[in-house]
Amino acid sequence: DLSSNVRISALPPDHAIAVRVARACADRSVRMSEISDPPQTPTMQSVAEDEKAGSYGTCSVVIVYCGVGCLLVATYVWGVATLLERHGTAMQLWGRIGDPGNEELLHTYYASIIAATIGFFPSLGYALAIAPRLPKRTVNLICGSFFGFYVTELFWMPMCVAYIEQPRAAVYVAIRLQLVASGSCVLLWAWAKFFAVPAHIVQEVSPCLRVSGLLGTLVFALHCAIMDATIWPPFFR
Repeated sequence: DLSSNVRISALPPDHAIAVRVARACADRSVRMSEISDPPQTPTMQSVAEDEKAGSYGTCSVVIVYCGVGCLLVATYVWGVATLLERHGTAMQLWGRIGDPGNEELLHTYYASIIAATIGFFPSLGYALAIAPRLPKRTVNLICGSFFGFYVTELFWMPMCVAYIEQPRAAVYVAIRLQLVASGSCVLLWAWAKFFAVPAHIVQEVSPCLRVSGLLGTLVFALHCAIMDATIWPPFFR
């Protein structure tokens, strides 16, 4: 400004030149800094926050894991109740797994079902813990694949009841295809929870919940993909 120029002019010539050079270098450094690191606008500052799913992630997990899951459980209750009313037993759902001589396989199946059921709850807790911090695309991958599992699985019990009432090859093939689709979806769901979640978000979860949640996810997925989709179908025919 004017007063600064007056003070510089009052200095000896050599000093005045040195001061002007120093000021010019300082002004250039400021301008270069502004070019290389421009001030963040409100839009830029909100990008990181927008990437987090927040309440969208929590709601997605609750709706899919619990809401659609309850519909699936309702089909199981309906199927068992229907078979009990018509036949006095629901053991037909086991096919030949329930026959004498297959007790070991039946008990293994019981243990796998219990482990998968228990594992679901820490898996749910882990999903609720990470969902608000995840990018929306990761939430969509996790919840979308699990939603696919649930929706395809909704057809299993009605088709089983229909096949028990009147065994037909077309119905059996439909059951096999449905189980393949459900198994594929649940494996994708497990993969996403293991490998699609950023490492820094995983580390933010308590070790106990992290380990139990991932272990529960693995047990649940393997039961559905191996026991249900692979081992059970040949015994049901």
